[in-house]
Amino acid sequence: MKTRVGIIGLGAMGGNAAKRLEDVGFDLVVYDTRAEQMAAHPKAIKATSVSDLASKSDVVLAFLPYSKQVEEVALGKGGVIEGGKPGSIFVNMSTVSPMTTRKIAEVLGPKGIGVIGAPMNGGPHVARAGELGLVVGGKEEVLEKCRPVLEALGTIRHVGDVGAGEVAKIVNNYILAVCVNVNAEGLVLGAKFGVDPDKLVDAVINGVGFNHGMRKHYKEHVLKGDFSEKDLFSVDFMRKDLALAFELGDDLKVPLKFGALADQNYQAARAAGRAANYHPVVCTLLEDLCGVKIRSKG
Repeated sequence: MKTRVGIIGLGAMGGNAAKRLEDVGFDLVVYDTRAEQMAAHPKAIKATSVSDLASKSDVVLAFLPYSKQVEEVALGKGGVIEGGKPGSIFVNMSTVSPMTTRKIAEVLGPKGIGVIGAPMNGGPHVARAGELGLVVGGKEEVLEKCRPVLEALGTIRHVGDVGAGEVAKIVNNYILAVCVNVNAEGLVLGAKFGVDPDKLVDAVINGVGFNHGMRKHYKEHVLKGDFSEKDLFSVDFMRKDLALAFELGDDLKVPLKFGALADQNYQAARAAGRAANYHPVVCTLLEDLCGVKIRSKG
């Protein structure tokens, strides 16, 4: 019997993941508070509520940006808790607090509903292509039951029990935020001296300072002056994930000094009216201060 997959949240990530799953042959049930988002999936069953979706699905994937939203669809009135079937699985695909997913697992587990967290690395186009990097936290037996669904979306890295996936994703985004900010300082320094930004970025990518932020964000966006959000990752969303890191650091008594500096740069970007821009826009603050641009001469 075919696995029927429920998708909650049909925004940039959820919508593209749904199209990918449709492409590879899964039957879908979809729910979003926006009717036009559901209409974009004509072959899918349209649920009238989250509980309705859960009652018709074997695996439920939630694509929602905030911890409170994920908890609400799982445990709130009209949520998965009211419609979920024993033997079904709830998967949090979002970057939220690990404690949120743990709480959901503690409540849904006794009802026979498995829970895992599988936060995503990669943007909407990567979800559409089925090339996401998924960091999964949960019991091995639960993961195995929904592995075909997740493998259709990308590569799985099972990092531990429930909550571990969210922590791994928070750590990834924390390190990225710091790298994006230090990249700005280094490149502005070089450009101020007069080094061609294209050659400077190439030198770093092929040197010991290489990092994903330089290859992806600076080469593909900053050099082009392209900071339009376009369903990518805005300043506000990066600050949301940094806040998750700080919350975790506070709980575990781990100082996060460099992240705090990066966070204040993003806050400055918000103050400058750039909250909705693609988050590498943070480099423009230093560019403005130093009177130089990290832009391709081409």
